[in-house]
Amino acid sequence: MARQGRLDGDRSSEETLSLFLLSSFNIRRNGQPVNGRLGGKSRQLLKVLAAHRHKCLPKDYLIEMIWPDVDPAAGATSLKVAAHNLRSVLDPDKKSGDPGNWIVVQEGTYRLNPHAAIWIDVEAFRAHYARGVSLMAQQEHAEARRELERAEALYIGDYLEEDVYEDWTLISREELRDLHLDVLCRLANVSAEEKDYHALIQYSHKIILSDPCREDAYRMLIKAHASLNQIGRAGSWYAICRSTLAREVGSGPSPETVMLFESLFPDISKPTDRRTA
Repeated sequence: MARQGRLDGDRSSEETLSLFLLSSFNIRRNGQPVNGRLGGKSRQLLKVLAAHRHKCLPKDYLIEMIWPDVDPAAGATSLKVAAHNLRSVLDPDKKSGDPGNWIVVQEGTYRLNPHAAIWIDVEAFRAHYARGVSLMAQQEHAEARRELERAEALYIGDYLEEDVYEDWTLISREELRDLHLDVLCRLANVSAEEKDYHALIQYSHKIILSDPCREDAYRMLIKAHASLNQIGRAGSWYAICRSTLAREVGSGPSPETVMLFESLFPDISKPTDRRTA
């Protein structure tokens, strides 16, 4: 799904700044990308502010995160320059001395303007996920599925993939991966209940791509292909499950997975009685 398409249904007509932290970092102002006009440190500053949307971040904290190897005085100057450049890009039409719409600097702290209409994909993902889980608990399965599908559509990649070696991104990245896996599992289970086997296969693939040792996803694939009378594909996924577990964790499939395979392939799974006369 294209990034512009991801905005549909998640932004009101007034919102003019959209920040994308899932997969690579992207910025849109009035629907237009502004990435190419944003320097490296200004870009990094905006990432940090977006990641801490509801916090006032002290300048010393920002200097330590973005300029860890410079002395405090030089870091403070660099922060001012980066903030100025960021405002110039996000508010190109502002008058001299106007603080702009998006960044608030107050008493030595920086934050995104809490009163500005700023849309962030991570926040939208969390909101759809929370609504989906709540609706599922209320047995509102159709609407729950729609909310979870909206969350899944937003998750086009892991959190700030270009900053995988930045320590401050690690916890959020792993937490969001867990939430995404939960979204996929819930959608897979709903698809199984509705006998939507093609959707079940799609979601199971995504689970395994994220976590190759998820044995429950292999079982869902085996069952889905068997239900579609694609017995050969079911057998192939069992073989992949067995080889992956042996390679990654040094063990074989669980009894539950073996029993499922044996129920589909009784002649293959049980040894032939070869007695001699």
